[in-house]
Amino acid sequence: MTERVLSILIVVLTLGAIGAALGPACLRRWLSVLIPALDPRRFVCRVLVFEEETAAGCRDVLKIQIQGAIRAPHPNCDTDLLIQLTDATDKGTVKPVLCRRTEWTSDGTPAHQYHFHNGLLPARVSVLKDWVTVAEIGVWELVFPRRGPAVLECEVTVLDQTAGKALACARSQVSLLSEHFGYEEIQQQRLAKQNAMRQMASAVWQMTAPNPGGKELLDRWLQERKLPAAEPAVGTVEQAAALAREACEQLAGYADPADGYAVLEICMRIAACGESISQPLLRELQTLAANLEIPKDRWEALVQKYLSRQAEHIQDPMLLLGLHERMTEAQILEKLTSEYRKWNTRVTHPDPAVRRQADQMLNLIAQCRSRFARQASGSSRG
Repeated sequence: MTERVLSILIVVLTLGAIGAALGPACLRRWLSVLIPALDPRRFVCRVLVFEEETAAGCRDVLKIQIQGAIRAPHPNCDTDLLIQLTDATDKGTVKPVLCRRTEWTSDGTPAHQYHFHNGLLPARVSVLKDWVTVAEIGVWELVFPRRGPAVLECEVTVLDQTAGKALACARSQVSLLSEHFGYEEIQQQRLAKQNAMRQMASAVWQMTAPNPGGKELLDRWLQERKLPAAEPAVGTVEQAAALAREACEQLAGYADPADGYAVLEICMRIAACGESISQPLLRELQTLAANLEIPKDRWEALVQKYLSRQAEHIQDPMLLLGLHERMTEAQILEKLTSEYRKWNTRVTHPDPAVRRQADQMLNLIAQCRSRFARQASGSSRG
């Protein structure tokens, strides 16, 4: 043991003597070879976060800077810079950071990889004594895997443009706060939304079963969206209605208006394929529309478009005209007059299907007027 310590001491003293004889510069070079981190000229990068005033207010901007020595194979070597950003929040797992700016992406993918021309290096060893900013990008332009605190890792590589060989490379990390939903969360929400839409449409079909026409329509709609086919109808109508309401609650949280309207429309089309439209089914569809925040005029338009042909099979046809018990006499008369004007203009439509629908709706309006007149006459005699 003593001999080993003595040998190490002799080596250290020998290196010290050689360094003293050759000068401190030579000693620094030898140490930098043995321990690169001690080289004051080593190539390094860093990411600084600055607050910048924009049209949308104060926002954080990243400045990527480099410093140190770049060793080239020959003078006047033409070079490129490659900047790669990754998410290192989870230790041991590296995930891509996406970018909304097209020039900061590569190979047509949104993954952040910025490759651009850097210029000529005048000597075989070029040293950047001061920090040089090579790129800037707004934090709001980056999309992380998830929202919340994140660790951004930046890797800057200097490349020989001709040979594509790396001449220098450095990494740096910075802690950030991602304020927007990450792409993993967006993907999870998209899948949850699609499953909820599938469940809701399938549940409405089960409420109308047996309904082969509705089943064919549902399967085609699911196939267009690359979703699994609907399962066979099981359980009671009440259980299917509960599944529809559950799916509607999931959709109401994050589905946009277009998604809500699309799934309600397919539900109406499926219902229209059934042999009859019960009042509970129509009420259930109306509840789903309200939970999805479908505007009243759009709900009425869907009802008249798809269910008016089933007017004779609807237990309460007044719903086709947007009438309900809570309306006053004046409101009912005003609504019937408005509907008559709308449908009366369509009896001469060039499309035969539109003319037939207009005739059906006008007959329904006449029936509702007669029904309302009888009710008014009976109440006046009473």
